[in-house]
This record gives sequence, C-alpha cells and structure tokens, in this order.
Amino acid sequence: MTWLHDKTTTFLQRVSEAKEKKVFPYFRQFENIGPRVKVGSGSYLNFQSNDYLGLSQDPRLIQRAIEGVRRYGTGLGSARLQATTVRHEDLEARLARWTGKEACAVFTTGYQSLVGTLQAFLGDDTTLVLDRLCHASIIDGMLVAQGQCPDLEVRFFKHNDVASLEKALEGAAHAKKLIVVEGLYSVDGDMTPLSDVVAVARKHGAAIMLDDAHGLGTLGPTGRGVSELHGVSREIDLLVGTFSKSFGTVGGFICADRALIDYLKLNARSFMFSASLPIACVEAALAALDVMEEDLGLFRRLADNAVFFREGLREIGLDTHGASTHITPIFLNDEVLTMKFGAYLFYGADVMMMPFIAPGVPKGTERLRCNVTAVHSRADMGYTLEALAKIGTMLRIIPHGRTTHASMLKKAWWLANHRLRGVRRGGLAYVRHEVDRYLNPPREDG
Repeated sequence: MTWLHDKTTTFLQRVSEAKEKKVFPYFRQFENIGPRVKVGSGSYLNFQSNDYLGLSQDPRLIQRAIEGVRRYGTGLGSARLQATTVRHEDLEARLARWTGKEACAVFTTGYQSLVGTLQAFLGDDTTLVLDRLCHASIIDGMLVAQGQCPDLEVRFFKHNDVASLEKALEGAAHAKKLIVVEGLYSVDGDMTPLSDVVAVARKHGAAIMLDDAHGLGTLGPTGRGVSELHGVSREIDLLVGTFSKSFGTVGGFICADRALIDYLKLNARSFMFSASLPIACVEAALAALDVMEEDLGLFRRLADNAVFFREGLREIGLDTHGASTHITPIFLNDEVLTMKFGAYLFYGADVMMMPFIAPGVPKGTERLRCNVTAVHSRADMGYTLEALAKIGTMLRIIPHGRTTHASMLKKAWWLANHRLRGVRRGGLAYVRHEVDRYLNPPREDG
C-alpha cells in the first residue's frame, strides 16, 4: 500500500455499494454491437451508442476495412510524421471537400484532435472563451495549453447564452480571442445558437472553433452538421469532427484553411507523437463518406426516429427540457432515482440507457441519456417507450396509468418483436434468462 491508495478508498467503496445494489451501469461486456446487444445471457436494446447512422455494422465499411488491413496490415508502426499513407491524404482531401474547407488533419482520436489543436494555437497572448458545458476534451486541451502558457486567459460564459458570451469577450485581456463551442451538446442534447455566436465573434474580432462531433453526419440537409443547419459553414475557422459517432469507426479530424492545417501538423503534439490512424479506420471513414454522400435518406430516417421518440416521451410525461435532436435526455433530477431507473430498465426491460450523475452533470440535474439512431426500428422505440412508462409509474415519476396512445395491437406487436429478436440474438440462453426474470421479477424496494 502506498499513498496512491489513499485516493481510492472512499471512491471504490461507493463503486462496490453500487455493484451490490446492481445499479452500476459501466463496463458491461458486449458480445456484439449495434441497436441490440448481447450481454451475458440477455439481449438488450441499446440506446447508449453514438453510432447514429448504424454505419459501424454496414457491410460496405466492414469490407473496406478488411481490404485496408490486407494491404497495409494492422498498424503503421509510427506517428504521422513517419507513417502517412496515400490513403490518409485521400481521406483528408475528401473531408476538406465535404466540409467546404481547404485542408484537413486526421488525428488518431477525436479527443486528441481537440487537445492538440488548442495546445498548438493558444499562447500567453490569447484569451480562450468557453461555454460552461464544454466537453472534457476541450477542458483538457485548455489545461495542456495553460501548462505551456501560464499567462493564457480563460473565460467561461453561461451555456448557450450569447449575452454572456459577449460580456466575456468585452472583458478579455488579450486582442487574440478564440471562442470554442460544441455544435450539439452530447449530454443536454441542445444545439449552440451558432449564427448568433458567429455574429458576436465577428463583432469582437474573435476566431471560432466548432466541435461538431455529434452534429456532423447527423444534422443539416446533407449531414454536414450544425454550421450547415445555420448557414454559417464558411464562418467557422476551425471545424472539429470525429469518426467515432456517425462515421462508424474511430479517429478525429480538424478542417480549416491550408495554412492553419500545415501549421497544426507540425505543432500539435497529439498529432506528431501519437501512432498514425490504422488504415482499417481510414478506409472505413472513406466508405462512410461514400454512404453519406450517396444516401441522404439516412439523415431523414434519423430525424424521423428522433421525432417519434421525443413525441412519445412527452406523451408519457417525461421531462426532456425541450430536446430537439436525436440526443434526448430524460431529466430525473435525483441521483438515486436516476441510477434506480437505469437499473430497472436494464434488469426489468432489457433496455440500456446511460445514467448521468454528479460530477458528470451538476447535482440536481441528473438524467438518463437516450441516443436514438437511424437503425432503431419503430418497434424498438415503441417497446422502450412503454417500458419507460411502466417504470416511471412504478417509481412515481409519472401519473399512474400514463402510457403511449398506441393501440393494444401495436403494443402487443412491439412486445412480440422484442421477444422474438431476443430469441434470435440470444438463443436458449435468452429463453432461460427470460424465464428466470419472470419467476424472479425486479421489485421496487421503496
């Protein structure tokens, strides 16, 4: 035992308690991936994934990834300075064209793209202006930059509050100002008022970095994200994206003008000193771009599914804080209730949703996050809405008897579809799992 263990004791006791009570929702071991996953002997509807278009399971991406491995092997043996292939540059050129920018730098992860870009461009003569709810990777990039440049000024503004943003800019200590916002916030499910942010930025001579990890490939008429939706794509100085959401693989990228990208590739430490993105991921991302450019119906299916699910949540009386996209938080505003609700969904209804509690979200704003995808069926969503209504009633969150307005026939079909797909996925082990759950149902413990 060393002093290192001092930090672990209280924390791990809390984890052990959560595991004992069967409310610990992390590190469940999947035996497959997609909108329905096998965990142990159960078959579960998965509303935790960011694979919004379902492309990670698309045969076209899988085939291209296999071809890439056959040609280049499983890894490239070094960082991009020594391990850039023609396919990396093909992908960067495609992404630049797709986003309407001059050039692109592909990083090994989305996290690294944010950290490396902030580290490379921020200095002692810079003011960084951040939304209070910005992602942890943005905060980490800021911390890395502050480690190098202690006189870097950091100012925060109230979430999505343009007046607060303007006040932060007016009080900036430096003439060089960078605003960093997310296009679509992944925990609250709300979009930044981007056209207003652009107007304020231009008024104060600030550059804009847009992290659109959850918007690229999901929002806008052609899936080019929140800047396309707001008609301000040309006004974004640094556009950040990731392959780990809609693109169905892994990696990150920055699109900007050529001078910024050329500088970035020789100054971003996470680009220069991290292993080059494997070609399997490069080929999968290129295939994803092909699919997204050829099939705009994917974006319509995602939007239609999101509307169906949001309307169902409102119908049964759950609080979504006016969510308007495929990321739908269900606010419960209580830590114990949130963990309990997630556990009942998992053990009692074969549905997986991620609980968000403090410190991940402010205390008193705890919620379940539901990510709808283009490959969830109406039966998947309908069954889940009915499960939410039943558990919500049991936990006294919504009035007794509240349910969807679907016919009894449709509800029966949703349930039958869920059970049949569970048998198909899990076989006899799933049947035994269902019989055991029927004989020993989860009970509300008050």
